[in-house]
Amino acid sequence: MKKVIVAIMISLCGIITAQEVEKDTVKKVSLDSLAATVNDHSMKLAGYEEKFSGLEAIVNELNKIKVSGYIQAQYEMYDTWSSDGTIHGVPVSGTTSYEDNSFYIRRARIKFTYKPIDGVNFVLQPNYEVHQVTLKDAYVQLNDRWLNTFSLWVGQFNRPTYEIEYSSASREFAERTLMTRTLYPTERDQGVKLEADFATKYNFPLKLQVAVLNGNFGEGSLASQAKDVDNAKDLMARGVYSVKMLSNSLGIDFGAHTYLGKTTVIAQTTPPTVFSDVNNNPFIPKVGDRLNKELFGGELQAYYDFLGGLSLKGEYIRGTYSGTTNAAQVNSLFNANKIRNVEGYYISFVKNIGKVNTASIRYDVFDPNTKMSGNAITNAGDLRYNNWTYAWQYFFNDNIKLMACYVMPINEKSQNAGEDFKIDKHDNIFTLRVQARF
Repeated sequence: MKKVIVAIMISLCGIITAQEVEKDTVKKVSLDSLAATVNDHSMKLAGYEEKFSGLEAIVNELNKIKVSGYIQAQYEMYDTWSSDGTIHGVPVSGTTSYEDNSFYIRRARIKFTYKPIDGVNFVLQPNYEVHQVTLKDAYVQLNDRWLNTFSLWVGQFNRPTYEIEYSSASREFAERTLMTRTLYPTERDQGVKLEADFATKYNFPLKLQVAVLNGNFGEGSLASQAKDVDNAKDLMARGVYSVKMLSNSLGIDFGAHTYLGKTTVIAQTTPPTVFSDVNNNPFIPKVGDRLNKELFGGELQAYYDFLGGLSLKGEYIRGTYSGTTNAAQVNSLFNANKIRNVEGYYISFVKNIGKVNTASIRYDVFDPNTKMSGNAITNAGDLRYNNWTYAWQYFFNDNIKLMACYVMPINEKSQNAGEDFKIDKHDNIFTLRVQARF
């Protein structure tokens, strides 16, 4: 285009020169000089055009990268007392001291999403902690270009359940429920996942997910989680269906998921470590034995556009879970050599107050041993917990929000599970959080 403009300008100059050359030969010299100047500018413009072409290619590549993330900085108070009232707070790692309050960087994450071509996403999300950097997400997502329905995920990603896939930055409470944190430690795993969303192409509100996973992520040291610790793989599957009613002012999502896995005994001690079964009877597993880890769950989320909006959410999970104290596999919230029938659920209510405030309340239950209760329980790890969580969020703007959250755990009481648990242990936690998101 620039070349055309320059050519026109030169032609115009030529015409003008042709008209005036016969009238004034002195002006001919000036017109020749002008033409030379225009030619010079034309060459410079061509040079700039070449440079801009290279810069444009770089800008186009940068446009394929999306950077987002958030920081959660908070102040915590631990209303935790020992049974005789002499110790207040929670243990400080590596010392004999106790703390009853602390500033804490809960999460500091940057998410990089690169889209080299249509239908392909590369995602990398590190989490920066004070003492270490850990990898939260690292996967390749391939979306089918023909039906716009299927996507394949390969790498490290969230396990497919509602509460896990609901982002920590958007959640109405400071932490996920005790049930989810125990059964799906650190939320993620490594493997491959196939998703089918029939709403995009067929306008049918059904979403299906199937994942094959290592099964040991969140267990043992970080080095032990880098690869699978046995040759077996675990399977997860989830389906969700959505309906709209009352002219779309009421939306309901309901679904179910399952986790089919095993805890493989990869080592034994001398003398052999004694485990206990679902009835609390002792047994000695051999190396290579595979202990059940099978879960089945249902979920429901209802959203109603009423006075700013409200939502009601719940999940229920039941099944058999197993654990081991082997250093390569230990789950810090299920820290024992045992097989247990487990059950848990939660229900939460969230209401927007005006445009910048949200009030939330959640009741969640987790029973790590449904076959025992009360004084029959001799280990604190088998006690059921009922937890109340209250939260208030204030949205300063689209990027910054403040959250106050108070958690009240209520433990099952037993005269034989330790002094702390003969009554409801005082272990409430208050969190005041500032979240900055970009």
